[in-house]
Amino acid sequence: MRQGDAGSYLYWSDRRVDEIASDNGVTWESRLNWTLKAAAQGIGAEVGNRERASFTRREKARKIEKVIGDQAITAFNTAPPTRFAKGLGQVNVARFIGGPARDKGAMLYIRTSSIEGRHVDLVLFGSLDNFPGRPFRPSDAPDAGWFSSAWYAVAELVESRGTRNTSQWNDLESLSVEALHIALNQGSGSPGTDQEPWTRGFTLGHAHDCEWFAQIYTDVELTQSRWTFHDNRQGADRILIGAPVWVRTASPGSVTRYTELRRAAGRRPRRLLSLRGRRRHGTG
Repeated sequence: MRQGDAGSYLYWSDRRVDEIASDNGVTWESRLNWTLKAAAQGIGAEVGNRERASFTRREKARKIEKVIGDQAITAFNTAPPTRFAKGLGQVNVARFIGGPARDKGAMLYIRTSSIEGRHVDLVLFGSLDNFPGRPFRPSDAPDAGWFSSAWYAVAELVESRGTRNTSQWNDLESLSVEALHIALNQGSGSPGTDQEPWTRGFTLGHAHDCEWFAQIYTDVELTQSRWTFHDNRQGADRILIGAPVWVRTASPGSVTRYTELRRAAGRRPRRLLSLRGRRRHGTG
């Protein structure tokens, strides 16, 4: 979708929107909505009561984007770190069952590119409760397939907003790569196998033609000589971990729910495999 076109919000975090607004001096002051009322005697018209009108999601999003401005990167041509990012494209949705929100945890994955053509991957963690209309349910994505032993480390990083990492993946490159592998491979028959997302466990669906805005916790450029990737994503150059603030779609038809594809194919992902991590270097 072109930014500004008609659409609907697939994901919206009231708490995060209000937090960003408060931190940056944006207020949601009530507006006054003037109405006209017929005069009591039916002669002419008069200005009636002034009704309070709240801001819409779209209006709040525009105010946030205005105050954040260029701090929300889009071209990814500046060096890390960054605090906010936004863009247009496909958003992939899965469950993330680590951390306090085990049953309601959501993981959003976005692949985009810099203006120089470098691969940029965003792995964002939020809540299934923040999908208006509840298009996705935990039961839509069975616990099946490969499950990374790095989930607790990723959860710790997300819960601390990028300030704490006490795991064996003790540098941001290592942990960022683990988060990316969870986004790309969780629920697969085995790590690194090339499967359609809807055939994996934990996956919920995707929406194309989306406008998205994210708060970023960590932002790293990978040392290319250190990592080898063997999946269909053709490697990664830059990985950002954070939280979605909102995702706006062109229409309800933009959303593909994988539970419907599974039902049509009459299949369910295989049972949950034992926890397995990945090598710290040369992951793939």
